[in-house]
Amino acid sequence: MAIFRNAQGFSLGCAHSALIAAGNTVTLQGTAQIPLLLEDLIIDSTTSIGSQVTAIRVAGQNLMASNQGCPVFAFANQAQVEGGWRSISVTLDQSQTLAIDITNNAGGAAASFQYSCSTTPIAQSDVIPTSQSGDALNYVFGFGSAALAAPVGSPATLTATALRPTVLGKLVMCVEDVAAGTQPFGGPTDNISITSIQVNNIELLSGAAADEIPLSAVGVGSTDISAGLLSYPVELNSTVTIGLAVRTTPLPGPVTISGMAYCLPRVSA
Repeated sequence: MAIFRNAQGFSLGCAHSALIAAGNTVTLQGTAQIPLLLEDLIIDSTTSIGSQVTAIRVAGQNLMASNQGCPVFAFANQAQVEGGWRSISVTLDQSQTLAIDITNNAGGAAASFQYSCSTTPIAQSDVIPTSQSGDALNYVFGFGSAALAAPVGSPATLTATALRPTVLGKLVMCVEDVAAGTQPFGGPTDNISITSIQVNNIELLSGAAADEIPLSAVGVGSTDISAGLLSYPVELNSTVTIGLAVRTTPLPGPVTISGMAYCLPRVSA
């Protein structure tokens, strides 16, 4: 039996932005023509190396659970984040908007952006107001970005503060060579280690102090869709830090490290 979508029920998009100069922010916005369930989010970009998503708003409510941004490339169609992680899973009523703020940090290069969010049409009675959506409003937890120098032993730290309680889900890391324009899918991830992942100074890595993990294990291009599942709760104002370092041989040049985690719902006893 064939199954058909309603009219205007395929995917919510937005106007393709003009070229945005480095250091500037653009808002991408699409308006629902019928009640929808928002599902997988894809963000397309041109020369957006190092750019950050700084807000994802559904009907005006920000779905980002920390005070830091997320790498644009974590939402690229090439990003290995399948398994349901991409799905926003929040409803949008007719005439309400999905708005996404992006800051172009691509060195001196201008960049343009556009998004697509797959949708499922729903009945008006199935729309859940954001005021009643609870944990569903926690979509992603950004860790921002940090510069990492090329020499062996060079450190970097990502630090973010929780804006509301949530559970950290799949960790996604990006290595971006802003100067040379290397996208994170081809970046020098094999030579960078994650030295620590802490929530309020509690270490989440399982080994001894000297036991590190390769950044590539949780990189945006990793094909292991089960890797990087933190499954750790954070409370309002919790501080999350990720330590990194260059190992073995110097990098070809300085890079930008960025990261985020998709959020899981909290489970009440």
